[in-house]
Parts: sequence; structure tokens; C-alpha cells
Amino acid sequence: MAAGAIACALQAASNAGAEGVQGNAIVQHLLETPELLRDSAGFRDRLEQLGIALQLAYNQNLSGKPSNGGANPDGVFGHSGSYDLFARIDLDELAGWRGGDFLLHVRGMYDHNLNADVGSLSQPIDDADYDEPIYVDELWFGQTFFDDRLRFRVGLLEQQTTFDRNAYANSEDRQFMTAFLDNDAVVPLPNGIGATVIAAPLPWLEIAIGVANADNLPNRPGIDTTFDHFDGVTGHLELKLASPFAGRGLTGHTRLGAFIDGRKRTNFRSGRESRGHFGAYLSFDQRVWRESETGPQGLGVFARAGYADRDYNALAWFWSLGGEYTGLVPGRDADALGFACYQAIGSSAYRDLVDPDFGHETGIELYYRIDALPWLAITPDLQYILDPGATGSSGDAFVATLRLRVTF
Repeated sequence: MAAGAIACALQAASNAGAEGVQGNAIVQHLLETPELLRDSAGFRDRLEQLGIALQLAYNQNLSGKPSNGGANPDGVFGHSGSYDLFARIDLDELAGWRGGDFLLHVRGMYDHNLNADVGSLSQPIDDADYDEPIYVDELWFGQTFFDDRLRFRVGLLEQQTTFDRNAYANSEDRQFMTAFLDNDAVVPLPNGIGATVIAAPLPWLEIAIGVANADNLPNRPGIDTTFDHFDGVTGHLELKLASPFAGRGLTGHTRLGAFIDGRKRTNFRSGRESRGHFGAYLSFDQRVWRESETGPQGLGVFARAGYADRDYNALAWFWSLGGEYTGLVPGRDADALGFACYQAIGSSAYRDLVDPDFGHETGIELYYRIDALPWLAITPDLQYILDPGATGSSGDAFVATLRLRVTF
């Protein structure tokens, strides 16, 4: 009896210890893994060894606007959510196709949050475009040549992943939330069937050329609009110059671009519709301070400017500037503080001939992204929009948002 009791006690202690070890392993996984569903059995690791990389992330935005501001004078609350699933295949690893690459990007989102209640030209919550549970956002094949000095993509493309890029203002998921700080307000960046070519003839220079369907919506495949107009294509030419301070660890780029807007537009002066209107833009980012040679902590700044043909576009001029400091709070090296402002300026032709009240809209945004866990980012965000809609008909609007981002 005594021996049996001792054996039972030892077995119970062993089970408790095993459960404790298992519990500790789960806690350790939650505290250390960069992706919540990266399993300890290594299933995704084995897929990546074959050349197949999967990424899944979810964003939830909870927003509020006090009364007496924006297009809706009432105090309102809003929410929205979205997910992004990427499946990228390295054809060299999978099938021995040297330099081949394939990407499938599936998205889904719900609700428009409080964008309509603010009534601004920019969407304060850029990640609240559609009520679509699932759609294909990107589907393309890529090929590289000459040790990656020449890159080519063709398929369903998201042009903002190639043109008007910026290190500190280019992601509504992790950086600024308003659309006019995600990209230049006057630069058309269609999601549609197209092609891009990027050449790097010099270590400090890249040249990108791209064309895409001008009439497609991001949540539609666009087969029916790609080939119906020969001139219904938006084209870009961009030069990217590396910072002369990159050798000191102060990375940065200057992007100079020009575009032909293939969307159908009406001439404010003549009333005639046409396509193929020119514009130009600048995107600049530069890290100006590093706390150490190895860590991410430091300060980066950015600026953008753009012009679109004032006879065809209600917004003719745009500028924005700001910065991001990573690791400002001691002990929080991965957290980031961002501050920026933008101004979208109306066309003089549109103001003279269509709407004499149309002026300019100015926005200010401040966020602090807390990397609570490697797979969880929590971002309080504040925005103040002066003259939303740029007509003087709405009061200045204040928007507060809490963004949660989970990387699976």
C-alpha cells in the first residue's frame, strides 16, 4: 500500500511537472515568437525551406470623434478591421527556377469606421475602404536578372508597393493611419493588371518604370477594364537615389517621380473629358540620428511633395513632412513615436471655375506604437484635421483611434 501510494504521488508530481513545463513553453512562445501561429513543430519553417513563405496579420481600429467637428456635428464612434494573407513562393528554392518569384496577397475588411463622419479629403482611417470579406489584392509573377540588378513583375499589382515609397510614412498598419500620410495625395497608385521594371545600374541609383490599369478598383480583378481603352493606363517613372550618409549607418533615399494619369478626367476650362495627364512628385526619407551602431533606436525624418495638372484635378498640390523616433522611452527599444502634418491644396482652376470655396485641407497626426509583444502592436493615435473637405462647410475635426495589430 505504502509503495503504491508513493508511486502514485511520484506519478502525480511528474504529471504536474510536465504540465508546468508545457505551460512555461506556451508562455515562452507567446513572449518570444514574432508570429503567433509559428508552431514549435516547425511546419512553417519546413515550408520556408521549400521556398513557401506564409504571412497573416489582422488589424482592428477603434475610433472616436467628439461633437462639433467634421461633416457630422455629433460625437461618433466607429470601428473597422482588416486582414492580409500573403503567400510568397521562391521558385528557385521550390523548382530550381533561378530568380523566379510568385506572390498571392488576399485581403478582407469590414466597415468604413468614421471616415464619412469626418468628411475630410483624406481618409483618417486608411484601412477602412470596403466591406469585403475576401478578395485578391495582388497576384503577380516576378523575375530577377543580373544578380538582382534588374527586376520585373507582371500581374495584378499594387503600385504603391513600388512607387512613392517612404521609410517612415508608408504603412497604415504600423505607421500613420491617414491616407494622405500613407501616400502622396496627388499621385495615382492604382491596383490593377500591369507590369513594373526596376533597374539598378549603380549602387546608389534605381530606376523604376511601371504601367497599370487606371480604372480598376483594388477589390476587383479588373479584366473588363484593362483592355477596353488603349490610353486607360497609368504610368510611372521614378529615380531612387541612396543617401550619401548611408555608409555611416544613416540610411535614406530621395525618390523623384513623374506620372501619366490614365483616368478619365474633365477639363475645368473646356468641359471636355480626356486621359493622360502629367504630374510629378518627390519622396524623401533620412535617418538623422542613431543611438547605437547596432540597434534600431534613433530618429528618422521624411518629406513629400507633389503636383498634378490643375486643369483636371481638384487637388493640384500636396506636401507632407514629419518624423519617427524608435526607442525614445528607455527600456522600450522597439516602440516608435511618430508625428507629421500634411496639406492638400486645391487647384486654382477648380476654385475659379467650379467651387470658389475650395481651398486646402491640413492634417496633423501623432501616434505611439507599443510593441507589447513581438506579435502584438498597440497604437494610440491622435489626428486633428483643419477644414475637412477644404470648403469651410465643416468644423475642424479631432479623431482618436486605438489600433491593434496581431501578426499570426
